[in-house]
Formats: sequence, C-alpha cells, structure tokens
Amino acid sequence: MGWSRIVAGLCVLLALASGAPSSTRSSRRRLMSPASGPEDLLPPREAGKAALKCLECELVVVLLQGEIAAGVSYDALVQESVRVCVNQVGMTETFCQGYVPQVAPILYYIFTHNNVSAADFCGMVLSYWGCTSNSPDREWTVSIHGEKPPVAPVELPEPDAPRLKVLHLSDTHMDPLYSPGSNAVCPEELCCREESGIPASEEAEAWYWGDYRHCGSPPWMLEDMLAHARAAHPDLDYVLWTGDVVPHNMWSTSREWNLRLVRETNALVQKWFPDVPVFPVVGNHEMSPLDQYPSPGAVPEALSADWLYEELAAQWSELLPAFDNSTVLHAAFYSVLVKPGFRVLAFNSLFGYTPNVWLVQDSQDPAGVLAWLEEELWEAEGAGELVHLLGHVPPGILAAERTWSREYNKIVVRYENVIRGQFFGHTHFDEFEVFHDGERPVGVAYVAPSQTPWYDLNPAYRVYHVDGDRPGTTRLVLDHETYVLNLTAAQASGEAHWERLYSARDAYGMAALTPADWQDLAERMAADRGLFDVYYKHFVSAGDPYMALGCDDLCYQQRLCDVVSSDRNDLDHCLKLLRSMQEGRQQTPGDFEKFS
Repeated sequence: MGWSRIVAGLCVLLALASGAPSSTRSSRRRLMSPASGPEDLLPPREAGKAALKCLECELVVVLLQGEIAAGVSYDALVQESVRVCVNQVGMTETFCQGYVPQVAPILYYIFTHNNVSAADFCGMVLSYWGCTSNSPDREWTVSIHGEKPPVAPVELPEPDAPRLKVLHLSDTHMDPLYSPGSNAVCPEELCCREESGIPASEEAEAWYWGDYRHCGSPPWMLEDMLAHARAAHPDLDYVLWTGDVVPHNMWSTSREWNLRLVRETNALVQKWFPDVPVFPVVGNHEMSPLDQYPSPGAVPEALSADWLYEELAAQWSELLPAFDNSTVLHAAFYSVLVKPGFRVLAFNSLFGYTPNVWLVQDSQDPAGVLAWLEEELWEAEGAGELVHLLGHVPPGILAAERTWSREYNKIVVRYENVIRGQFFGHTHFDEFEVFHDGERPVGVAYVAPSQTPWYDLNPAYRVYHVDGDRPGTTRLVLDHETYVLNLTAAQASGEAHWERLYSARDAYGMAALTPADWQDLAERMAADRGLFDVYYKHFVSAGDPYMALGCDDLCYQQRLCDVVSSDRNDLDHCLKLLRSMQEGRQQTPGDFEKFS
C-alpha cells in the first residue's frame, strides 16, 4: 500500500469521525447510533464493524509511519492522495480536492514530531467507534481544591418571584451562499448552493426558508428568527450563544471564509440585541480545518489557532463590553460576573473532542482549560457566587475524550453547590444530560436545538426562565420553552411562522427542573413509551422527516441512555435505566442481551 493511499485513508477516517459525507449516513442511522450513551450498546453487527475500523486504522498508521521514514516527497504524495481518495476510497472529487490538503499538514506534523503508536493514534481519533488507547499519556487528572462541603438545600422560589429570561442560540451555521431553487440533493455534505449543480426535478429544488436536506441556514431565515425572538421576548436579560457559525462545507473552509462567518453572524446577533449582553462560545466549525484546535504555543504559526482567537476576542468584546479577553486570546474561554453573586464561565470544549486530532499530540488538559475552570469555581465558592457553565460539545457524547469527560464530571460533582446550570449545543437535537454523584443526580446539562435545519430538523431556538434577583436565589432554570419554524408549512405558505413547540414543565409534567426532576423524567420515559414519544417530538424539533421516520426500540434505548450519560466512561446509569425499562415492559432476557 503506497503512502498516498495511507494518507487518503487517514484523511477519510478523520473526516468520517468529524462528520464528512458518507454513503451510509442517514437520519435513520443517526437515530440508531448512540450520541451520549456508550458505544457498548451498539448491536453486535455494528460493534463488529467498529472493531474492524480500529484494526484498519492501525494498519494504515503503521504503513504511514514506514513511508515517512523512507523519506517520500510530501507534495507529490498529497497530490496522489487526492486521486486515491476519489478513485479508491469513493469520496467526491470536490471533497477530496479540498479536505485532504487541509488535514494532511496536521497529520504529517504529528507523525514527524511525536512518537505515537498506531493503537494510541486510532484510539484517540476514532474514539467514537469504540477504539481505545492504553498509552499512559492519556491518563491525567485535574487538581481539585479542598473537600466538597455539605450539599446545601435548595429552596425553590414562589411562583410570583422575579425571574431572568434568557435566549439560547446554538449552531446557526449560516450559509451566505444559500440559493433557493438550487440543488438540495447534491452528493456533498452541504447543498442548496449554485455550486451544487442543476436540480434533477422540482422536488430536488432547495426551499426558500431552509431545507430539511443537507443545507445550511439561509441568512434571511436567521434574521427572521432573531426578529421574532426580539419581538416575542422584549424583556430578555441576556443571550447564550453556544457556537458553530460556519456551515458544513468542511472541504472548502479557510481562515478568510470562517472569519467572514464569525463577523457576519456576530453583526446579525448584535443588530437585534444591541442592548442585551451576549455570552458566546467557540464551536468546532469555527476552526479551519474543522475541529483542529492545537495546544496554544505548541505548533508553528501556520498551524495554530491564534488567528481565530484574535478575531473572537475582538468580536466578543463588542458583545460583552468590559470583560477580560486575555483568556480568549489564549484559547477562547472567559469568566464574567453577570451580577453580584452570579458568574458565567464559558470554556473551549474542543480540547476534549476526539475529532480534534491535535489531542494525539497533547491530550492532558490542553490549554489548561479544565484547570482554569476548576480554579474559577474554587474562587466562586469562596466568594459565595453561583455559576452557569457554557460550552459547545456536551461532555457525555461518544466523541468526548474519555479522560477529559471524566475530569469534567469530577469538577461538576465537586462544585455541586456552585454550578446551577450548564448549557451546550453541537448535537443539533433538543436534549439534556444528567450528572450523578454515585446514584444521586447533582447537575443537568441543557443541550439546545439548532437554528440550522441541517438535517431533517426544524430551525429552533430556546428561552429559559431562570430564578431571578431575590434573597436566596438559586439561579436554577425554572422552565424552558422551545420555538420552531415548520419548514413544510413555510414552504407551502411562503411565510415564516415561528410557534412555541413546548414548555418543559408543561409537556413533561415536571414539578421543577432540578437534576432530580430530570432524572425522574428519564425514569418515567423508561416506563412510559407515550411520554418518551412526546420527548422524541421535541428532540427532533418536530422535523417532519424525523416524525415520519419515528423512533424504533433501538432508537428509544439509545435516547434513554443519552440523557443519563454525562461521563463518557460510565455505563451504570444507562444500563440501570434499560433494565428498568425491560422490567416494565416484561421483556425476556434475550431481548435485552444485544444491548448489554
């Protein structure tokens, strides 16, 4: 096997881990695969495929290292890699011509500057498939200050107590090149552009307000959404914005393109909320190449993320005047005191995201993000402050780096008295993750639905009602509402109608939204398939394709595991919930064996 085939194979493996186009990708597969729950729950056939991918990856790495040692010309081999990517691997020429040259320099640098084994490399990059590394370099801990104090009782406010109203935006993925009537069924990861080719039929034409197929967000749809949010909620106290502004043209990103999207989306949000604080977070799509955030100062300037951090520091200073952006310049994280006794900590979760291949070079708390987070929480505890945490990638998903996920959970458990809310995006689904200290629920992460319909989803946004300014405030989320734009109806009428889809407390019959209440909801959904079906509708933002597809038993079990799995390494709460579901439905042991 030539070096060219090896590079192409590695690039494609990395691309698939990051979400590149694949002939096997579909909404059904997306539902059948675990997101937050463990890959151990894959059916045997899928688990076998996963093990084979790990072996193939290791073989490719061994051969690659041999060819590098032989001194083969880099430029010539990258060119050949593009041809192999098209002709042998079967990816599109557009994808291969664009993406392979983007990631090849990173792979080459890592393999020429680090003594990494094949099993270690594949165990990191293909963690989503269940590949694992036994390298001692992957085992590390974050120092924790002091002992956890006794858990303070939480007294919820009276119904008429003051509240804060908070808008949550995430995964806007605005595409300035979106073109109504263009081809929505192109072979690339992103369609609905003039470059997507001529539609073969009227059914293949891109819709005006957005499309359920693999398309970005039309700028006018996002502006209409922001206008609706401003008009419907004129009393917003602040906005959370959990990342991903660049669309899914991963093969054609560049520093210039990505910075354009950062600036234009920032300007759009600021236009509609000029007088409301906006707390932004960096997403995996802001970087070019996609996902690839190296440790600050550890790589040459040509491969660093400094260009992005500098622009984020400038742009975020407009959204949040008078905040210290020095840590943004370091690695896109920051701390802001919102009100006396109430702080927001926004961190860069891409240093715990395994498609970031730079983790192969340094996975031990890159940029010191978790150490910084723990220190800030320690100081907040001493100052009597309550804290909300903001990130892009939720800590329990399969693509979360295992040690990073474990250490983040340790921090959440230690500072249970301080952390009163966690907010993420990335998955595009409307979901949540419960954190546990042993059997006891101690925290919840709210994972917001996306504004982009990519793919098969309705555009959506969320509003939180947070315990407000009063003596003894908890700063807990007391309820949240989600608003959606039904794309089928918008296409039929030619008009955008944003409607409230649900209130969490009303839809799920929740007395409150404490971690115990969310755990209780998970257990009730395990016992009541009808209640879960209500959750599933909200999970997919009532997207018509997903509603038509439905959620079969495997999908049902995966989604249940997702909501109780915040630690990438912990199966216990997932398996316990599935066993309770099995007992409630009086299944035979054989029905459950394939999931355990």
